[in-house]
Amino acid sequence: MTVKPGQGTPKRIGSPPAEGPVHDGFFLPQLSPTELHELMWETRSWGGVVLRMPVVTPPLIDLVCQRLLQAQADYLAERPVMDIVEALGRVTARWSAPDYYWRRQAEQLLPSVTGYAPDMVRRGLKDYLKTFRRDRLLRFLSQDFENPLVLDGFQPNRAGGRSQAYGPRLTTQIFAGNVPGLPVWNLICGLLVKSATLGKSASGEPLFPVLFARSLAEEDPDLAACLAILHWPGGDEEIEQVAFGHSEAVTATGGRAAIESVAARLPPGMPFVPYGHKMSFAVIGREALALNRYTETTRRAAHDASQYDQQGCLSPHCLFIERGGAVDPKTFAAALAAEMSRFERSKPRARLSLEESAIIERLRSSYEFRAYNDDRIELFTSDTGTGWTVIYEEEPERFEPSPLNRFLRVHPVDGMGDVERLAAPVRRYLQTAGVACSPDRLTDWAQALGRCGVDRICAVGQMPEPAAGWHHDGRGNLTALVRWVDIEGAAEAALEHYDAEWTLPARQVSSRRQP
Repeated sequence: MTVKPGQGTPKRIGSPPAEGPVHDGFFLPQLSPTELHELMWETRSWGGVVLRMPVVTPPLIDLVCQRLLQAQADYLAERPVMDIVEALGRVTARWSAPDYYWRRQAEQLLPSVTGYAPDMVRRGLKDYLKTFRRDRLLRFLSQDFENPLVLDGFQPNRAGGRSQAYGPRLTTQIFAGNVPGLPVWNLICGLLVKSATLGKSASGEPLFPVLFARSLAEEDPDLAACLAILHWPGGDEEIEQVAFGHSEAVTATGGRAAIESVAARLPPGMPFVPYGHKMSFAVIGREALALNRYTETTRRAAHDASQYDQQGCLSPHCLFIERGGAVDPKTFAAALAAEMSRFERSKPRARLSLEESAIIERLRSSYEFRAYNDDRIELFTSDTGTGWTVIYEEEPERFEPSPLNRFLRVHPVDGMGDVERLAAPVRRYLQTAGVACSPDRLTDWAQALGRCGVDRICAVGQMPEPAAGWHHDGRGNLTALVRWVDIEGAAEAALEHYDAEWTLPARQVSSRRQP
């Protein structure tokens, strides 16, 4: 059973933790030390990193939500949005320092928690957190709001009246853990629209949002008081019924089944912002296959496919290679395989489950069997294990999703018409398209890719790092969370007329109102 602190050794859920320090896997500034002491606790191990967490119950969620709503009223509701930007900018500026305590904690612990290579975690976090620098947060706001001051009060609108945007007082946010650092995006979006957040940490990686929240608490305790991060089993109806009952919006990042499960349990009319399963791909133009360019192109493509092992929605599942370049598509596939191998040596892929490895082995065997009698198919694989796989296939029947974990398909095409045809069956799941082409063809390509269903177009080599303010899943990150209140211009004009009448001398007003 679980026990209270000070009453023996807490129960260790899952595999027994290795000997070593115990780290907090929660963030609850709303509770006093006495209230924390009265909770039931458990410890769990992620890759040998031992995390201490409270046992989450409906009464605990009820209490935390009440405190979050009070903190939002006290510290967020009337706080100027630019003041919030300044505070968040100071926190992310601290993360840019290599010797910053919380950054060192993340770089030390996350490789064990996630299985990703230390250098991948180090560089990935460094690049990702740049997204939330002060200047980029300002771009983030201006992308969604023509005048960000609408978050502070009523501002003139184009219809001749005034409008104000109100964020939810409390948002329940269900995080994903496939890419380290991803929940920071959710936390910051909530704070920018002046919403408190109850965050459910992911089973795959529950630590980083806690580290970031603790760094915020050091810089700005008032803002941090509007965040709570806990871990509970996904789909726990009793816990989530209480959380959803207190919330004014819910966001969730996850697979289709998880998103549908959350949506089915929301109260009627509850605003819901889902970030479900998405896929991406890249298109390589003949210009990028020139003898003096194709090596750099393969290096960039290998980076996109290998960073975080394709676990993010922004990672390519396949590459479409345009025919007619100095290097033919099959030669490009071989060069890409060499770059994938080099990436594997410097940043090995994370550990896989037996099931994940078996899926890759089965797909490899299938393609190897087909390649015996078909020279339009070629298989390139890591020397040992399933570290990476490149499949060259000239005439695929359809866009085949990758099993991920550095498994990449390469298909030659004659132009964007082929890309549109192959991508059509999965258009509802498409997100990012990486491109490598001449600038004069970019607009035509972008229009074709937009017809395919993608919502983000970037250069090959930049697929895992979206720009600040991009329209995630084709919608505004911040506007998806707010509701608008409009004061109509005609109403103001009418009130001004009444006001003029009200200011007349009493005798004059009386005489004007007599028949």
